[in-house]
Amino acid sequence: MTSRNELDLEQKINLIKEKERGLSHREIKGKFQVSLGAISNILKRKNEYINDYETNQNKKMKRKLKDDFSQTINDTVYEWFVTQRIKNIPISGPVLQEYARKVAEELGDRSGNFKASNGWLDRFRTRHNVHFRVICGEAAAVDKITTENWQMRLPNIIQHYNPMDIYNCDETGLFFKLMPDRSLVIDKNDCEGGKKSRDRYTVMLCTNWLGTDKLKPVVIGKAARPRCVKNIDMAKLPVKWYSNRTAWMNSKIFTEWLYDLHLIMQKQKRNILLFLDNAPVHSSDVKLQNVTLKFFPANSTAQIQPLDQGIIRTFKAYYRRYLVKHIIANANAAHTADDVNITALDAIYWIDQSWRSITEATIRNTFKMAGFEIHFVLDDSTSITPKLDAIDVVVNENKCIEDLDQELKHISIGGTVMSANDFANIDDGVPPYNELDDASDKMLTVNVVTLEDAANDEDTTE
Repeated sequence: MTSRNELDLEQKINLIKEKERGLSHREIKGKFQVSLGAISNILKRKNEYINDYETNQNKKMKRKLKDDFSQTINDTVYEWFVTQRIKNIPISGPVLQEYARKVAEELGDRSGNFKASNGWLDRFRTRHNVHFRVICGEAAAVDKITTENWQMRLPNIIQHYNPMDIYNCDETGLFFKLMPDRSLVIDKNDCEGGKKSRDRYTVMLCTNWLGTDKLKPVVIGKAARPRCVKNIDMAKLPVKWYSNRTAWMNSKIFTEWLYDLHLIMQKQKRNILLFLDNAPVHSSDVKLQNVTLKFFPANSTAQIQPLDQGIIRTFKAYYRRYLVKHIIANANAAHTADDVNITALDAIYWIDQSWRSITEATIRNTFKMAGFEIHFVLDDSTSITPKLDAIDVVVNENKCIEDLDQELKHISIGGTVMSANDFANIDDGVPPYNELDDASDKMLTVNVVTLEDAANDEDTTE
């Protein structure tokens, strides 16, 4: 998202003239350094601005009306929403609200006056005729020809690598405090509710094909050092902790992590092949001797990325089992969901334990589901279980959901409890990075959080 450049009246008139001369929105955006949403807002009100100009209003006047502010938020959020749907990325109510809050913050709402409430969401849906519902066939919408071509090429891509040296990494958003309370959603299909961005982490998982090397999960929060870990050596945590103001992955964090991985492989005298999606935060120009990057075709990871074949869903089901057990353990002292304290340290250990719970067999099977086939015999030090079956992944995932469902039956803190499947998948559409702009030096992806910011970003109990 373009950082805000408040135009005065004369500049708005010039913008309108440029549009009338035939410039595209994108060209105008580059020339005036404003967002596409702001451009749309100005053009919608061009008669008003022209009238102000012709009636000798102050040409350097900058309107800072609430209507301008709200309209810019709405236009920017809608632009982002359309972009995600073009990519076949499902967007739920909570995700839309969170993005709107982030837009408001970047437009200057530092005090959080803009709430992106359920009422705002209702008005947004009505204004833009947006209907949230379960989207069937997202994976099927992937270009079949692209997928088939990729799977034909894959054996040649991996032929010179041992399966132990073939890796996949992927990010996912995680509402780490989200309670299984149906009162958090207004409608079963709409998922209208959710937490503020301070209750969201971005988690990146990475494993090799054999499941024998599951790297430390990367966890990105808003605080550089949450209060609950102030006396703990961060390097000794079971995750790699990073922070920025958005709790999103960005190119700076990813490149730093990638270089650390390169040093590990260099020390082990290994050369690995890392498969990943072509997200804007995954810098394609990074060249490392011991780590070779291979990008999946655009908009196809639902079918050909191993971590998308059930690993992340199973990981989240495990995570929410730990959360539910924590709720049960503290239920006697709690009257509502808000009474149950969940710290960043709780989340860190649950993330680690959930990742450890994913078995080697499950990981191998998901690679097989994604089209990775072993066409050669490994040395005696590495054995592959012959009974690899994609159905095992489904069975394992279903077992996790069933176990979570049993745990949820013991929950009685306020409202009606969600189903295990809804609870496990509630944040599937949460973006783990900024889709529109990954300029790491811009406000959306600031990497330095002061101690004062950290205190404001994390709960006082953390």
